[in-house]
Amino acid sequence: MTVVVAPFLSFRIGGSRAALPLGLVREVLERPAIVPVPGSHPHVAGVTLRGGVAVPVYDLLRFDPLWPSPRGGPTDEEPEVWSHLIVCGFGEVLAGLLGEQADLIGGASASGTGGSPGPAGMREEFVSGLVRSGADEVALLDPARLFASLGVPAEVARSVMEGEGEEDPAGR
Repeated sequence: MTVVVAPFLSFRIGGSRAALPLGLVREVLERPAIVPVPGSHPHVAGVTLRGGVAVPVYDLLRFDPLWPSPRGGPTDEEPEVWSHLIVCGFGEVLAGLLGEQADLIGGASASGTGGSPGPAGMREEFVSGLVRSGADEVALLDPARLFASLGVPAEVARSVMEGEGEEDPAGR
């Protein structure tokens, strides 16, 4: 079954094309300053400041659960190549994803994966569907699964996304 859905922001993760719903994207930045965080996971590129808030930045190429076999990211001989930081709002939490060639896909059609792995070998549990962009097939990432796996507080995000709101701990 194919349905017409809202626009997406597509981007490259190494040689793979992925997309997220445009409603999650807060801004796309070209090569902002990222400060490494010593002792963090290999897929945590560091943090960047946006409006006085430290935003964690994730390198999905180094995020092994996204791929059927560990990718490990670039080696010392192969420098990191990314041109954009995609800042996403998931509930009230901001998270940045590194990517290349960020581009808008408007009014695309999406279909389920039908139990097959996503394009370019991404694990199917992270791919909620496939999006057509011209002749290209792009993996539509499942934001809830992706951000929860990265460690973004999914319960807070889910309740805010569903409009439940949160109680004020001060009782106001």
